[in-house]
Amino acid sequence: MTELTRPVAMPAAQALDLLNRGELTIEARVTSASNATLYCRVECEGIAAACVYKPVSGERPLWDFPDGTLAGREVAAYLVAGAAGWEQIPPTVLRTGPMGTGMVQLWIEQDDEFDIIAAINSGEEPQLRRMALLDAVLNNSDRKVSHLLPVPASDLHGSALHIFGIDHGVSFATENKLRTVLWQWAGDPVPDEGIEMLNRLAEQLDAELGEWLSELLTTREVRATRRRVQRLLARQTFPMPPTDWPAVPYPPY
Repeated sequence: MTELTRPVAMPAAQALDLLNRGELTIEARVTSASNATLYCRVECEGIAAACVYKPVSGERPLWDFPDGTLAGREVAAYLVAGAAGWEQIPPTVLRTGPMGTGMVQLWIEQDDEFDIIAAINSGEEPQLRRMALLDAVLNNSDRKVSHLLPVPASDLHGSALHIFGIDHGVSFATENKLRTVLWQWAGDPVPDEGIEMLNRLAEQLDAELGEWLSELLTTREVRATRRRVQRLLARQTFPMPPTDWPAVPYPPY
């Protein structure tokens, strides 16, 4: 059996250049995923790394999201996280691959020794609190435990621990569909860094970010994103679990 390309940590700008320009080679399929999710090698000018490729052609139809839009929503989530100033989502691009247009994202090698469930239950991990706020902005309807990837200490992220979020294809609905395992801060005040983040997003949504999102989402979805940011700024508290929609995804892991 051919050895798989190893994941490589690199600065976001370098990763985006590699993901956009590199040659994609499919090496394996993630069989646990509900949509086509392919483990690939991306290589350009002697640099190679592992990445995940989700072609639009491999997306299953959903009753509550338009067909063929999940890849674009993943890229939109990355753009929002970047505009927020929080590198909580791995570098992600929309490009052509071996199976057509799809989402291509740098593969993250997680720290299997870190107890992410204990961190969730404690309600004390600031990076998970950041993720909870970002999910409220994205209206993420599928924040499972397995979609949270802790990585070892790295100079790239300036901290002893960094937690990435992945799988944002079912985000940005116009109706409230927030489903998450991160309800530990429900009703709590948004901390100062969160208010600063929301203010950055409010400004960017009326500028370059809003233009980028308009190429990936519908006009109504972009407007709904602005309203969510404005609502969070007005209330300055984390949202409460919905009463007319399951609050936790199934399965939660």
